[in-house]
Amino acid sequence: MDLRKYIDGEISRSEALELTKLKGARLMELLAVANEVREKYCGNEIALCTITNAKSGRCEEDCKFCAQSAHYNTDIESYGLKDDDTLKREYKMSKEFGAGKFGVVTSGRSIKKGSQEFERIKNFIREASESGEGVDLCASIGLLSYDEIMELKEVGLTRIHNNLQTSIVSYEKIVATTHRVEDRIETIKNAIKAGVNVCSGGIIGMGESWEDRIDMAFTLKELGVDSIPLNILNPIPGTPHGDREKLSADEILKTIAIYRIINKDKIIKIAAGRETILKDFMGMAFMSGGNGMLVGGYLTVRGRSVEEDLKFVDNIKKMWEK
Repeated sequence: MDLRKYIDGEISRSEALELTKLKGARLMELLAVANEVREKYCGNEIALCTITNAKSGRCEEDCKFCAQSAHYNTDIESYGLKDDDTLKREYKMSKEFGAGKFGVVTSGRSIKKGSQEFERIKNFIREASESGEGVDLCASIGLLSYDEIMELKEVGLTRIHNNLQTSIVSYEKIVATTHRVEDRIETIKNAIKAGVNVCSGGIIGMGESWEDRIDMAFTLKELGVDSIPLNILNPIPGTPHGDREKLSADEILKTIAIYRIINKDKIIKIAAGRETILKDFMGMAFMSGGNGMLVGGYLTVRGRSVEEDLKFVDNIKKMWEK
C-alpha cells in the first residue's frame, strides 16, 4: 500500500479500514504521512481554545461516559449558570492563555430561547464580542434550532460545538434513551445553515470498533464541520464506562493520523485525555496530524497549567519548522 498517495488523493472507507491494521515501521510511516498532510493543508499553526464549565451537573441526559449525568453517582460539583462577572473574567483570561476561541459549555439537554439562561448567555456573548478582546465566541449549550443559533449569531457567536461522540450506528450504545444522534446532527445542520462554524468530534475508547471510528470521521467530513475534537476516554468511576481499560498510545496515534488523512484541511483538536492517557506520547499526537488543543482544563477534569501548555505548543512549532 502506497501511503503517500493519500497526501493529495482522497481515501475511501475500505482503504481507511486497511490503515487500521498497520503496525511497527508501517505505522510510523502512516504517522509521518499524516503529519505531511497537516502541514500541506493547515500549515504550522496550533489552534488554541479554552472553555468554561458554565453550568455543571444534574444533567437529564444518560450519556454513559459523562460525569455530569444525573443518572450516575460521580460526586462532581454541581451548580447553575455562572454569573456574568465570572464569565467575563474567564473570557478575558482566555486571551492571556493565547486562545483564539472561548467556549461557553453548559450541562443539560439544551438552553432554550426565551429562558432566563438563554438571555443571560446571549447578553454575555454580545458584551464579550463588543469588548475588543478579539477572542471568538463559541457555545456548547445543547440541542438548538436554526432560529436560536441565528439569534446568538446576531450578537456575536461565531461557532457552535456539538459532538457527534461516535458513529451513527453505535450511538444508542452510549446514549440509550434520552435523545437520538439525529438530534445532534440536526443542530449541526442548523448551525451550518445559519453560517456559523461547527466544532464536532467525539470520544474514542468507549469500546467502539474501528469501523465506528472510521464511520464517524466520514460523517463529520460529509457534514462539513470545521473543527474535530478527539477526546480520549478517561474512565470516570460511577459511570457505565468507569472501569473500561484505557487505550494504548499507538491506537490513539493511529486514530489521529487516519482522521487527518480523511479530513485533510480541518482542525484536528487533541482534547480530553491527552495528558492523562497519552502522557509521554502527547507530543506525538501533533506529529501524527493533530493541530489543535484546549488549554486551561476541561469540564470536570483539570488539565495541565496554561504555562506548561504554552511551552509545549512552542516546542511543537519548533519541531514542525525543522
